[in-house]
Amino acid sequence: MEKNEYKIALMIDSENVSPKYIKSVMNEIAKYGKIVIARFYGDVYNLSKEWHKTAQDYAIKPVHQYNVAIGKNAADMAMALDAQEMMYQEKVNTFFLVTSDSDFTPLAMKLKEGGMHVIGVGNEKKVTPAFRSACNEFKYFEYLDDEEDDNNGSNEDSVVQSQEIGGLIKSIIIENGVDNRIQLSRLGDILVNRFSDFDSRKYGAKTLSSLVTTISGLSITMDKTTAYVNLSSKISMQDISKLIVDIISKNKSKEMMLTKIKQELEKMYPDFNYQELGFTRFSKLVGSIDNVVVKNNAAKLK
Repeated sequence: MEKNEYKIALMIDSENVSPKYIKSVMNEIAKYGKIVIARFYGDVYNLSKEWHKTAQDYAIKPVHQYNVAIGKNAADMAMALDAQEMMYQEKVNTFFLVTSDSDFTPLAMKLKEGGMHVIGVGNEKKVTPAFRSACNEFKYFEYLDDEEDDNNGSNEDSVVQSQEIGGLIKSIIIENGVDNRIQLSRLGDILVNRFSDFDSRKYGAKTLSSLVTTISGLSITMDKTTAYVNLSSKISMQDISKLIVDIISKNKSKEMMLTKIKQELEKMYPDFNYQELGFTRFSKLVGSIDNVVVKNNAAKLK
């Protein structure tokens, strides 16, 4: 289903969400399609004037529920029942559940089982892994408007995170790509399928393509109108093969542990990364060299 085909139901747990996030949520929804139904749930008499003003500005219908018993949330129940009714009436095919409350985990699972596309939006520190995983996608308030908030994390944190996601992207290209490249859109789909909360903005980039350009060993090329992400190494496989043979040859036994070979390579090329050459393991790279045999974590010349 293409994003422009999404018919969206926006459902907000107003007792769990600050009105300050609604503008950025609406901006995010605009990327997916048109809102068919928009409702917020709670005891409207206990909500702030700001909440009422925000709801009026964005035409979000209030669904009032008294908290009829201590420790029970009638608004949550009403929201869950309405969502299932909408699903069965087939008025929508996509739900934006705006809440950090893990009690909505069964609802997200039920909607997904019914063929709905479920997108959760909540606070990164409050959302449980179960609720996040129950959704097809999960967005965090903290990253929706990254240009307005530059204090989500330190530069050092962003660098570390980019390195981690870089390794993952390279693995995805090796496992799912052809000739060490993969369509940018396909890469995005796989990342979201693996991690429902994947968002390039978490790594300081507005889009996946801009994130890719910040990662060493990756590049983007265009084939007609299709964008591809490519593995690109600064050193060729031919050069690496020659170096490995030379390193092993220096030992009298013509045999060397793989970890030691890798250490020697990294001394000469500090940025060396075997993934950029299309291998999931260093042993696979060494074993691909014609006159080298790998056995028991060691490499030996034939």
